Amino acid sequence: MSDIRRQPSARDTFVVRRPFRTGLSMLVALVIGWGMCESVLRMLVPQELFYSTWFTEGVHERDAEFGFVYRPKFRGAMRNADHVWMEPLQLDASGFRQPAIRNETGDSDPLRVIMLGGASMTFCYGLSDAECLHQQVAQRLDESIQIDLISWPGFTLGQDLRKLQRFTSPSEFDLAIVFAHGAEDYRVNSNWDRFEPVDDFRMIDSVVMPADPAADLAGELYYKSYVAAGICRVAQTPLRMISRFNQGQASGQSESHDQPNEQPDDVLSIYKAAVRLTELGIGRVLVIALPHQSQHVGPVTLPPSTSKKIKIIDLRSVDRQEFDWIAYGHYGPKSSAQLGREIAKAIK
Repeated sequence: MSDIRRQPSARDTFVVRRPFRTGLSMLVALVIGWGMCESVLRMLVPQELFYSTWFTEGVHERDAEFGFVYRPKFRGAMRNADHVWMEPLQLDASGFRQPAIRNETGDSDPLRVIMLGGASMTFCYGLSDAECLHQQVAQRLDESIQIDLISWPGFTLGQDLRKLQRFTSPSEFDLAIVFAHGAEDYRVNSNWDRFEPVDDFRMIDSVVMPADPAADLAGELYYKSYVAAGICRVAQTPLRMISRFNQGQASGQSESHDQPNEQPDDVLSIYKAAVRLTELGIGRVLVIALPHQSQHVGPVTLPPSTSKKIKIIDLRSVDRQEFDWIAYGHYGPKSSAQLGREIAKAIK
């Protein structure tokens, strides 16, 4: 019997090619849709605004010691979705906020004060120069005074002490005010002032990018495409919820460990920093615990000072009925004014 092979019909060929054509059509539609969405978004929103939501371009520069620093004599703005929009920012020759100078009596030898610690809270992110915490303090004192502020967002207390020695002469100051705000300031940690500078900061147009799990999903494409960024953010939403849940549990455990602080051998990081400041030649030190928007950070009560040169001021329980908050938990103008009054009282 002869071997008769059936030739494929046109219908069979169509059935075989249909999935390929469908996939190709979907791919073309996806590319066209992506391009149209990207074009519309780029017309509506400047690209640099997308990746630089905290500062305008040029605020940072790389540094061999710290990894990055704030650019000296920077002229730009702060901007954030939460009550901060293009607030002007002018930094001094060292990259710090402008000093607060009050000379009511014409004294040529004013009280010299240095403020450090507290990171972006003391930097007063989102506030104008006149509304900053150190300016509010100076306005409420009758004596001639100059207050220098060396706090930077993203920098630890240990790094602030290094900045103090690198950019200033500590012995020139009569009073140091060191702020505690983050949980790390209250920990008993022998390595609180040691750090390894990171040399792989992600920086675009001289703006250090904050750690963002969504950016890790797409790399550089995340900062070059609105559509890619949107997809990444949607994709990592469940991961963010899980991370926040884990952080909540970790912070609860941390607080439970911090509360029994009356052990005589325990010295909090903020206290070690105060002692170091006196060793650097500063006559008096105020340790000030700053309040958070919605939680109590650190031990319930702070241990008393064991040195006559160091005074402890706990403002974590200050009346916050008139407080205002901006930029995801930073102090607003009313908050800064109220804290300024309390700190001025402590200086007097």
